Amino acid sequence: MKASWRSPYDLACTALAVALALAVGWLDVHTTEVTVTILALLASGVLLGLLQPAAAWRWAVLLALGLPAMAAIALATGMQTAEPARLDPRIALVALAFALAGSYAGALIRATVGSLLPGPRPGRDRDARS
Repeated sequence: MKASWRSPYDLACTALAVALALAVGWLDVHTTEVTVTILALLASGVLLGLLQPAAAWRWAVLLALGLPAMAAIALATGMQTAEPARLDPRIALVALAFALAGSYAGALIRATVGSLLPGPRPGRDRDARS
């Protein structure tokens, strides 16, 4: 049986993803180094992919949307930024690529480690014991 997407764990992961997306967006508007933003996207994606690998694509989309969301907030509020804030869809697409790489890397790490560890694995071994 598939777990409901509205489980408390899923909602907590979604809230964490939104918080991380806004944090990465904040980093992006407050630094001139692209590397900082890329590493933050990758690290956030890996963390979320480890926590809930089945939703890796969802975490990547949420993380990527954090950059234009924070740029829009900066423009709307007149927030002081390291460089002039701009809304460019290409930035979100590049962010999506790095967020996807991070999220699926986290999902792959979780699957690899899970297959190496002894003991029952949710979903597969439960049916074998019945």
